[in-house]
Amino acid sequence: MDTQETMVYAYNLDAGGAPLQLFVLVEPAVDQSNHYTFSISMKAGHVERALCSPVTLRLSIDPRQLDFSVFIFPPRTSLPAGCLYHLRVWLRARGIDHQIFSDNDLWVGRDPDFWAVGDASFAVLRNAMQDMLIYQSIVGRAHARFIIKWKLVEVGLYSLSLEYEAGGVGRTLFEDRYLRLECEPQIVTFMIYTIPMSSTPTGASHRLRVWLRTPFVSLSPASSAISSGESYIYQRIWKSDDFRLGAGLNFEALGPQLVMGIRDLDSPRVERDPPRLLPRRLQPSIDGASRTSGS
Repeated sequence: MDTQETMVYAYNLDAGGAPLQLFVLVEPAVDQSNHYTFSISMKAGHVERALCSPVTLRLSIDPRQLDFSVFIFPPRTSLPAGCLYHLRVWLRARGIDHQIFSDNDLWVGRDPDFWAVGDASFAVLRNAMQDMLIYQSIVGRAHARFIIKWKLVEVGLYSLSLEYEAGGVGRTLFEDRYLRLECEPQIVTFMIYTIPMSSTPTGASHRLRVWLRTPFVSLSPASSAISSGESYIYQRIWKSDDFRLGAGLNFEALGPQLVMGIRDLDSPRVERDPPRLLPRRLQPSIDGASRTSGS
């Protein structure tokens, strides 16, 4: 197999009325003879995105004639209902089966009932620009904006990022999520919502969910013209179970043993060269790591 070649194995599935295509890509590993890198992506609606992490296998069989078993199956329950699937990809070689991909958190569906998600606070699209969408939401009594940004990487390939901003403070939640689009980014919208969690103080902790939405288009050639502006394919692309934000939080609720700091009367003060705990040459990498862990 030529080092410039990539074998693409395509599989069609139906996830509760949502037509999916899964692609298993096999390409020679760099500088490793007889080693091949396997990756998997999913196309739903007009959007293709990577699933799972690539794996490298050593093959003594022809990579052009591989036999995969690709399937999904639902767990007992999910909310919204009918959207959660377990994904499995097995490679069969000479009668031996090898599992190469597994994902227990694949969320995709056609027109899910998001209103069944109790206590959810849904963000509302307030402003749509060519490369940015701004959603307004209330999270723990705090008015917040969620900002989706598109960046064109190459023809058809885009990088997606999400930020939030509340009370003049913002941060990046994720960035460099790569998506291949068969439509203009303006066709893609999002379902963003938070669900309050039990916390002290009350209203401080939330689950945050981000779903991508595209119009439903049948993959069947016989019905390729069937498309409804009132039917959509949703896929969850990001989540957080520890999104912490609120307004007017009562930290005294933590109890009588709480020790609250008191700000010095002469702070804040300006220091042009404050003492550091790390050498300056190490500071950028530490700062970058903290930003990554915080998102």
